[in-house]
Amino acid sequence: MIVQMTVILKLEMPQDSLILEKSQNWSSQKMDHILICCVCLGDNSEDADEIIQCDNCGITVHEGCYGVDGESDSIMSSASENSTEPWFCDACKCGVSPSCELCPNQDGIFKETDAGRWVHIVCALYVPGVAFGDIDKLRPVTLTEMNYSKYGAKECSFCEDPRFARTGVCISCDAGMCRAYFHVTCAQKEGLLSEAAAEEDIADPFFAYCKQHADRLDRKWKRKNYLALQSYCKMSLQEREKQLSPEAQARINARLQQYRAKAELARSTRPQAWVPREKLPRPLTSSASAIRKLMRKAELMGISTDIFPVDNSDTSSSVDGRRKHKQPALTADFVNYYFERNMRMIQIQENMAEQKNIKDKLENEQEKLHVEYNKLCESLEELQNLNGKLRSEGQGIWALLGRITGQKLNIPAILRAPKERKPSKKEGGTQKTSTLPAVLYSCGICKKNHDQHLLLLCDTCKLHYHLGCLDPPLTRMPRKTNFSHLPLLLR
Repeated sequence: MIVQMTVILKLEMPQDSLILEKSQNWSSQKMDHILICCVCLGDNSEDADEIIQCDNCGITVHEGCYGVDGESDSIMSSASENSTEPWFCDACKCGVSPSCELCPNQDGIFKETDAGRWVHIVCALYVPGVAFGDIDKLRPVTLTEMNYSKYGAKECSFCEDPRFARTGVCISCDAGMCRAYFHVTCAQKEGLLSEAAAEEDIADPFFAYCKQHADRLDRKWKRKNYLALQSYCKMSLQEREKQLSPEAQARINARLQQYRAKAELARSTRPQAWVPREKLPRPLTSSASAIRKLMRKAELMGISTDIFPVDNSDTSSSVDGRRKHKQPALTADFVNYYFERNMRMIQIQENMAEQKNIKDKLENEQEKLHVEYNKLCESLEELQNLNGKLRSEGQGIWALLGRITGQKLNIPAILRAPKERKPSKKEGGTQKTSTLPAVLYSCGICKKNHDQHLLLLCDTCKLHYHLGCLDPPLTRMPRKTNFSHLPLLLR
């Protein structure tokens, strides 16, 4: 009965039902297309601060967040088909697809710098040291006042691609003593950017917190708005092309060409920006656009960039770039650590076997050299004894010649006995028995001369001892200074 009544009503009142159906479709379409600012991620659109949309790329932004002047640019072109003046963002006016100098992300709305580069407006607001020529219009952006050492100095903890983690400039968490660093746009994806209230008078009203210190509820709705903004920007261009008439599309294209011609003229007549006299170096790996071009070059050359994974997560914590110990988990980082550890263990085992073979060869050579050394020592001792006998005989003959001539003859240098060196205070004042210093020292306990690097000199008896022969044995060489005295306790 109800179905029949609805059919009768539709047949009797076709105009009223058509109006009702249009109103319902319009309301549902309006709910599906809630505009969100790509800078603050807010969805409040007021007359004083309206959310406007670019008629070329479809990006949406608050007038105040982008620094739009209040003349013709403040009219929202996408609000209805009867808009009198289209609006375009700065990148569309210049006809470029820019790449941000402060982060690796390519989405979002951009502002041009005084040097002709491009940065995200949200990056320019949150990165310390970035200035604006006109604060009201937020242009041009100046990067020369920022320290160049910040480029690539820190690693972003939110970058999905580790090859871009050290590009641009990373900001730190504003919580005290927190060491988390991230790109501005990467933090915006996670809903970690916040702004002070308009009533608060703060010099820097822009704050960024890590996941640990950010407000959970605030982060939740910002994350939700960011995902909705991304999905809307992808669908808005196709939908607007279907909704706009050919005349409206032609009017927008004509106006866009006028803006681009005007921007080209302004760029040619613009005064040259101030640059420092000294050229400041900057790492090539800190430029996201340069890395993309190098990756494109490698792709054209047939070189796969996936076989060279870049992982800088633990290089700052260790000297040689090795990973620290990872807790077992079902993550790609632990899997990489596991395979890398196995490869290192295999390499260490192979290196140990190779070094052991080298050690055995050197020990065999050392034994042969010890035998030769002992033979030379014996022959040296025989020669010294023979030299002493010949010197004494020569001195006797020389004295006999002096008595025959009746004169006192000077003894030649070859017959003189060698002068004995006085012991220094450091040697304890004791005189050495042998004139020549020992090349190989022997242990005073085991009487062996192996492991010369493990022989320790006793400051009391002036003998050498192995570390293992002492009582108790030592595990390492003790530290000696000019003011230390090392007596050893023997077994």
